Amino acid sequence: MPLDYNSLLTAFALSGCGLAITFFVSWLASRTERFLIAWTFGVAFMALGVLIYSWYAQTMSPAVGAAGYTILLTGLAFVFGAGREFRTGILPWRSMTVMAIVSSLAMAVPMLAGYNGVAIVMLNVAATIILLITAWDYWLGRAEARLAIPLLTVLYVLTGLSFVPCAILLLLDGEWRLSQAPSNWAEDLNIVVCLLTLSGIGALSLALNQARLARGHKRDAEIDPLTGLLNRRALLSRIEDIKGPAALIIFDMDHFKTTNDVHGHLAGDDVLRSFGKILMLSARSKGLAARLGGEEFALLLPGASLVTAAKLADGVRRRLAKRHFSGNGGSFASTVSAGVAWSEHSVIDFDTLLHDADKALYAAKRNGRDRVAVSTDDTELLAHSWPSAEGRRDAAELVRLKVG
Repeated sequence: MPLDYNSLLTAFALSGCGLAITFFVSWLASRTERFLIAWTFGVAFMALGVLIYSWYAQTMSPAVGAAGYTILLTGLAFVFGAGREFRTGILPWRSMTVMAIVSSLAMAVPMLAGYNGVAIVMLNVAATIILLITAWDYWLGRAEARLAIPLLTVLYVLTGLSFVPCAILLLLDGEWRLSQAPSNWAEDLNIVVCLLTLSGIGALSLALNQARLARGHKRDAEIDPLTGLLNRRALLSRIEDIKGPAALIIFDMDHFKTTNDVHGHLAGDDVLRSFGKILMLSARSKGLAARLGGEEFALLLPGASLVTAAKLADGVRRRLAKRHFSGNGGSFASTVSAGVAWSEHSVIDFDTLLHDADKALYAAKRNGRDRVAVSTDDTELLAHSWPSAEGRRDAAELVRLKVG
């Protein structure tokens, strides 16, 4: 039974309208994902362009044909823009405008001049190019979803290539003034492929958006909004996957209440943000940096020795002491105290480690603040176990910092 081409066009238009509504509703639920609006316009324009094309197939009016194809190509440009915005967060208005105008002119000029065969060839060529560019753009962002985005890329490639036979048959036919719209197996194949891939592309795009939203919600639940560090809950959830030995550093800002009272809470927030950046840069791939709450921070260092942790803590302390801030009371500096604890066990008992680090921190506070203290019972043994002069100096430093 031969395919009813007009029915397929109608099905594509209805499917496009339904998908456009779905994208719009999804955008209403999450206004931050602006690429959904570009997708809404793109699919809606394509559906409208197909409807106008079905009218053109009945009237063969050059003006109607040029209008329908222009709207269809504009829709494809919006689909390209949606893909770029999904990957980069920026809608490429300039590229979309150039893409829509150039492709539309290449089609509309011969169409209005009466060479509708040439116009349809140009339409198919332009659609192929735009869809392949869109596929490549998604491929560049495949790291975000190793399965879904490559599959989406394949669907765009298949859709783009389905326009190629349509152009080839017209070129082989050599008729540039058509009395009726093309009707052959290539046209049937093209609309069937577009109808099938449209559903797949729409479903994958929505799934990718939902996955991104879920990751965003998870990130918001785990990240401290002021400093960008992990929060206490996120740190605790990650400890279960870490094997010892490990060191824990607890930092506490010195006289932070006075900073807020004298210089204002905005200045206090600036201090916390600045310290968060210092801690994040110090941690890098070495450990997990977190804001435990208020002015208290933690740095967990899997595999680190007590010496390494103590040196790192002192480096963080020194970097903060060199910073200068401004507030209601003028320019000021801020300092931090730190307590360091270490566990040699393969399974980390975080409560015990935290207790020991807190004990060291309180000692640092008692001894005058702006300093680092360590909590360990093995410092004297370590002092005799290192053969190098540097090792002996490190051990002597731990003895000096040791909580007694």
